[in-house]
Amino acid sequence: MASGRTIIIGLGSVGFQLLRLLSKDFQLTCIDTRPDILEAARQLKGDSLVTLVGDATSRLVLADAGAAEADMVVVTTTSEAINIEVARVLYEHFDVPRVVAIGITQKGIEQLEAYDVEVEGLFAVSAIGLRNRLEAKTKTVTGIGLGKNEILEVEVHPYSRLANKPLSSLNPKSWRIGIIYREGNIVIPRGETILRPKDRIILLGDPKVLKTVADMLTFRFTLFPLEYGDTLVAYIGPGDSTDYLEEIAYLASVYPLERALFLCGGRSEQLDKSLQTIAEKHRLTEMVIEEVPGPVQEKTVKELLQKHGRRAGIVVLSRQAAIGSFFRRFGHGRKQFLRELSTLVGCPVLIAGGTFPYAEVAVPCYEPNGLQSALETTLEMTSAIDYRINALFVTLSPYISSEQETDVFDEMTKTVADLGLVYKASIKNVILEGNPIRSVEEALGRYNLMVSSIGSWRENSLLGELFRPDVPWRIVLASPVSVLLIPPVEALA
Repeated sequence: MASGRTIIIGLGSVGFQLLRLLSKDFQLTCIDTRPDILEAARQLKGDSLVTLVGDATSRLVLADAGAAEADMVVVTTTSEAINIEVARVLYEHFDVPRVVAIGITQKGIEQLEAYDVEVEGLFAVSAIGLRNRLEAKTKTVTGIGLGKNEILEVEVHPYSRLANKPLSSLNPKSWRIGIIYREGNIVIPRGETILRPKDRIILLGDPKVLKTVADMLTFRFTLFPLEYGDTLVAYIGPGDSTDYLEEIAYLASVYPLERALFLCGGRSEQLDKSLQTIAEKHRLTEMVIEEVPGPVQEKTVKELLQKHGRRAGIVVLSRQAAIGSFFRRFGHGRKQFLRELSTLVGCPVLIAGGTFPYAEVAVPCYEPNGLQSALETTLEMTSAIDYRINALFVTLSPYISSEQETDVFDEMTKTVADLGLVYKASIKNVILEGNPIRSVEEALGRYNLMVSSIGSWRENSLLGELFRPDVPWRIVLASPVSVLLIPPVEALA
């Protein structure tokens, strides 16, 4: 799960230690007046770290650092006056979702809080505490237990899927809630206890399951695909059929999309009228039609989204536009195109196969990479579409499979079981035999939609592809049904 763009102001004893402890999931920018300390930070974190020499009390410096687009700003200087001034500038000129700062005196803390800042007292704060506060409001409880994240403290997000539900409805198996802190009081959890936003709860259980539970409790869950954007983007090529337009209309009908950007390989009065009908029927508040000459390019989609100031929730392509002709299948061009399109736009790509409505959904399980994100997206889509989910496994030969392959297989089956538990959803495991590509291709004929993560694709040369095929990609090529491709995790960081 991406942690968003974060600006750290001040790389003193706390700020630099915080930088050292934060995970790679954070897209970081650091501001300090000392070039040498920023250079040390860059050496620590590598070229992905953005540094800026300057005075963070300056509105221009904050703007140059990207405060307008930041998800979080952390102010760690030990000068309370500077922290308050930075907070004031951020409050008055930028709309930052979350600002965390160090306070020293009671009066200073009150001033910071007046600017909607989450304040840590200087003498209470530690770099570990700040890291825990940033990382999805989850704290590892220290000093007791095995120290393996088997005990966590989390804060329930108002939009969590688990908020406002009685504990009895969660039916946890590999985890438990130990205690609930609510408005300064202790609540002993019982079956009828309802989790409320801002509750702080102690979780105990299997560390692997607990991480997913903590994510669900702290994640700002929104209906799919709104976590990516609110705009339906669809390319309509010259040869695309009316069935393809019907699948676009189906997507507009089942997902809470608000806008549409239609890219047309060739406009006509009839096509414009059909697209207008889709927009009106499904109450899209805004529709834009752009003519795009030649095959659609990933950069073109990105540029048009920027031109109209839209964030794509899902990009839809016909199979012809996504995969191309029979001969184009053998090149890597289409694979690279889909990967770059999903990465540039930062949302799922649907290859429409005409197999809608989606009553039966398959998630092939062949690589651990990306499996969790594919399953989570599939589970989250059930809030809009009521379908059955099957996880497709290809059984290993007991004679030729290695111990490592067996471990990977077991890990994937456990991932499916754990996610089914935490989402309280039924996922049926279907065990196939034989060649992985052929057996999954044959099984897909019984489904309406396949969900797969681009993160599971391998970088293969053409020669390497001949000797060791990229199974996930080859199954996308062979799929006889619509395919939803989830962007790689790094594309969302």
